Amino acid sequence: MAVIPVAVACVGYAAMKTYSLRNSKSLKLVLRKTVLLKEDVIVGCSSLAGMYQPIGEPVAMETIEAALDAGFVDYDTAPHYGLGLSEQRMGKGLKVHAKERPYRVWTKTGRIMKNVSDVKHGDVIEHGNIPGTPGCIFVEADLNLRPVLDYTAIGMHLSYGDSKKRIGLDIHGLRIHDADDAERLAQTLAQPDGGILGMVELRRRGLIKEVSLGMNDPAAILKVIRAFPPGTVDCVMVAGAWNLIDQDAAELLLECQIRGIRVHNAGIFASGLLVGGSTYKYGPPPPEVLRKTQAWRELCAEHNVALPVAAFAFASLPQVIQKVAVGVKSPEEVKQAAEWITATRDVPVQLWRDAMKRGLLTEAVPLP
Repeated sequence: MAVIPVAVACVGYAAMKTYSLRNSKSLKLVLRKTVLLKEDVIVGCSSLAGMYQPIGEPVAMETIEAALDAGFVDYDTAPHYGLGLSEQRMGKGLKVHAKERPYRVWTKTGRIMKNVSDVKHGDVIEHGNIPGTPGCIFVEADLNLRPVLDYTAIGMHLSYGDSKKRIGLDIHGLRIHDADDAERLAQTLAQPDGGILGMVELRRRGLIKEVSLGMNDPAAILKVIRAFPPGTVDCVMVAGAWNLIDQDAAELLLECQIRGIRVHNAGIFASGLLVGGSTYKYGPPPPEVLRKTQAWRELCAEHNVALPVAAFAFASLPQVIQKVAVGVKSPEEVKQAAEWITATRDVPVQLWRDAMKRGLLTEAVPLP
């Protein structure tokens, strides 16, 4: 096993307040100066838990092996994905197949997996993620487990310990997951016993290298990073808010650029819509989204660029986006992703300029 070292940043914290930075309105996002490489891409492992349909452990193991063979380094999972099943399968795959090849493990917090018999009065169970209930998309999860929400400092430590056991490897980065609603956000921000300060303590002790967030709502991420001094949060993962369809993360990206917070961009295919899927943000796509998708398809055809390749290239245009995440569930999907990444270097600059003229991109997008 080869683990990549990263310096541990320690930070003190003051009374809760907003740490705003001046003159941000006059700044613009800086354009990325390098081509996208496989080292810049995070392998998303949620589907290894059987999303919508079972895939089984052998395919999950083969997928991890294919990703390592292709040269991917970063692997992202969460207890939420199959009630810990994704963590188990990803960890086993890395232990069996990594050998001396480098890798980094990222997982998330906010949910504690408990056996049904261990659930206590007062535990807040996330019923929508229990197999067999409406809305649960992970069909291979253990029916005897219950996801209990906990965004406190203690919850961060418990979640870290449980994930470490399931994965069986060192955890490079830990992300507070889905703290988008008011109650979860309040627990995350609380002082002195909230989730963020619990994560900072894990980093101070050298148990993790990076404190991160993994959320869908850019506004919620902004609230967290503005509530603490610079250096508290190392990086953030924002999902579904910076892609060809949706650029709602523009303000967040600029704030992170100013603060030196690295961004990991997930949901780059707009819930799969840009790679032939039929849903958008876990539901039927609105007519305006379908029209925009078709407009992108036509524009890409004019420039002889595959739509997924354009999606990959756009996802990493701003320099502040350090990494792009893509979910895979088979060796074939790993191979396809690798080919798309290589093809991004041939995307013509004129495609982005034409997209801007046609109103497909916001003015916040940095153009070559």
